[in-house]
Amino acid sequence: MSDEDPAVAPERRILATGCLFVERKFLRCAGKVGHVEDVVVDAAARGRGLGLRVVRRLVEIAKEAGCYKVILDCTPELRAYYAKCGFVEKGVQMAIYF
Repeated sequence: MSDEDPAVAPERRILATGCLFVERKFLRCAGKVGHVEDVVVDAAARGRGLGLRVVRRLVEIAKEAGCYKVILDCTPELRAYYAKCGFVEKGVQMAIYF
């Protein structure tokens, strides 16, 4: 990210960020899956398309890394948002918390 990037405020404060990690899958001949995690946008900067830019860039990076798919988990309230980013609902997430 450069100083000219809209995800960086003029005072050089990060306004939006996200994480992509790549997992090798045993069942897919060690194929790669990209996981989008922790996408956040500063409350004062929301509504400017920064989150969408972050997600799209993470998807591009996953594709460049050779991932055969990109997945994420989100709350029901964010389904429509991630649909705008190109994601479709698939499966059910289950978890055990400690």
